[in-house]
Amino acid sequence: RFERFFTLGSDIEHQESRSLPGVSVIKVFFHTDANIDAGASELANLAMANLRHLPPGTLPPIVLKSDASSLPVTLVTVSGEGFTEAQLRDQAQYNIRNQIATVPGSSVPQPFGGKYRQIMVYVNREALQARGLTLMNVVQSLNNANLIIPAGDAKIGSTDYFVDSNSMIPDPEAINNVPIKVGPGQAPVLVRDVGKAQDAAQIQQNVVRINGQRSVYIPVLKQGNANTIAVVDGVRSLLPKIVGLPSGIKLNAIFDQSSYIRQAVESLEHEAGSAAILASLVILLFLGSFKSTVGIFLSIPLSLLAAAFGLYLNGSTINVMTLGGFALAIGRLVDDSVVVLENVNRHLAQGKSPRQAALDGAEEVALPVLASTLTTMIVFLPVMFLFGVAKYLFSALSLAVLLSMAGSYVVAMTVIPIFCARFLTTEEAQAEEAGEHRGFVAAFNRVYARFVARYQRVLALALEHKAIVIGSVTILFAVTLGAYRFLGTELFPRTDAGQFIINLRTPRGSRIEVTESFCERIEAVIREVIPKEDLEMVVSNLGLVPDFSALYSPNAASDSGFIIVSLKDGHRRSTWYYVDHLRKVLAERVPEVQTFFQSGSIIDAVLNFGLAAPIDVQLSGPDNQVIYEAAQQVQRIVRGLPDVAETFIPQESGYPTLNVNVDRVKA
Repeated sequence: RFERFFTLGSDIEHQESRSLPGVSVIKVFFHTDANIDAGASELANLAMANLRHLPPGTLPPIVLKSDASSLPVTLVTVSGEGFTEAQLRDQAQYNIRNQIATVPGSSVPQPFGGKYRQIMVYVNREALQARGLTLMNVVQSLNNANLIIPAGDAKIGSTDYFVDSNSMIPDPEAINNVPIKVGPGQAPVLVRDVGKAQDAAQIQQNVVRINGQRSVYIPVLKQGNANTIAVVDGVRSLLPKIVGLPSGIKLNAIFDQSSYIRQAVESLEHEAGSAAILASLVILLFLGSFKSTVGIFLSIPLSLLAAAFGLYLNGSTINVMTLGGFALAIGRLVDDSVVVLENVNRHLAQGKSPRQAALDGAEEVALPVLASTLTTMIVFLPVMFLFGVAKYLFSALSLAVLLSMAGSYVVAMTVIPIFCARFLTTEEAQAEEAGEHRGFVAAFNRVYARFVARYQRVLALALEHKAIVIGSVTILFAVTLGAYRFLGTELFPRTDAGQFIINLRTPRGSRIEVTESFCERIEAVIREVIPKEDLEMVVSNLGLVPDFSALYSPNAASDSGFIIVSLKDGHRRSTWYYVDHLRKVLAERVPEVQTFFQSGSIIDAVLNFGLAAPIDVQLSGPDNQVIYEAAQQVQRIVRGLPDVAETFIPQESGYPTLNVNVDRVKA
């Protein structure tokens, strides 16, 4: 019904739904040029309009915006000695979660694990029958004795009083004194006469284990345009400041998805800095002038600064892709400045004044340098018109290259001539033109001159034997083309995020306790395969509570779960080595459990559009059972293909069911 209502919305590309006992999740996909804010508002209105058609007791639907990057960036664990699972979940749900939600850019769903606190009344059926009562009598009495109603106010004399009544039962002990049956001349029958009220919990449907111990965690997601590092840092700085926590409760942020991004950014910053220094050293060797090298070196930070300003105006951020664009362009950023500076130097050597030499030299090469810069820029321009995942990945890189190269031309035409006019002299230029260098530069020039002489001899020899040279190059090119088919192709290189996820499914219909016992066996295997020096943490999430938390969990029922394995920084073996090894060992040691491994990297999750695998095969049709059988056939075929490690069908079919058929006439 909701899917039919949502078709009235605008710019909807397609819909996907996932229905579990007690809850349904509908994903609505919009076209790429759609306004998501307007679309979400429209869907919220349609959902509320459909509410009157739903069965009594159905909770109002919640409409949330989401995209491929709206993923957990960290998990906040809640633990404490002497606290029950219900107490830990209460603190996570009603205190900690509300405060974490104040971190800018964060989205905090309900916590996982623990037990829902619930006041239970345990009734003695024999005592009820002896007094001629039923369970419905107890339920009605408790409902009548526990009311939320406004008592109003009372105006007495010149004072207006608020009226506060004890219409709500204050604690479990007071429930025991609630009367169930009151008759004339008889002692009232109280709850304590037929049973006992107790502060307890609901039957547990979701279990979280952290390093083998039951616990509770709160997933923290980042909103679509938020900065991952800023969100994680905000959460970490907030945890020590959370108020209202009982003494003994500990909070810890684990599975920090920003660590990979930090390492990548730091690595690119280091590489970019190294590239700038090395480029300057090479310029120093060939120009032989320290002043000229300083001028060339200035063009790198100034060009990058101009590019960063352009990215800011575009609404972009400094991230892995933009830094990659900067690193890619650094070697090219000095070219324009080198051409301008060398031409200015040539005019200085002719005896012109520094000011005149700067004007003439820059004006003379302005058009050729512009043509050279545009030729390089035009190669990256088509990347800006990509769409889908490719645009998400590479448009920022392309924009960084384009802006930095445009900045390099502006710097070469403005800053470099000014620098030359101010710091270079005619005498130095004439000495440089005459090759009057000393020290290391002079030695390098002598070596380079010998290299040029040898190159001229080799070039002359190649020109004398053109057929042999062209034939050799053609054969080498053909061999290279033949080797190309042996190379694998991939949209994005596989990353080692230092963590991975094991999705598991126990025998169909297993109780949560049985699933937990299988999970204990798998955790033991993980600790055997991964040495203590490399293993940091193991977090297991089993079963599913039928509420809105289903949106953030791949689990379908009590027989399914997932295990997140985190490795320490600097682990000796790669994450993928442990994945391959564990896949084989688990198939031998725990054959009753179906497992499916996936990367724990936020990069891979975004590239997979939030799905568990990079290749997702979808089947549709009118009969679910027929579709499931067809999916199993497809799975067997795909599993036999080369280079396919494993396949997994996340949906379940044939779940054990007890059918109750009531004879309404006799009932």
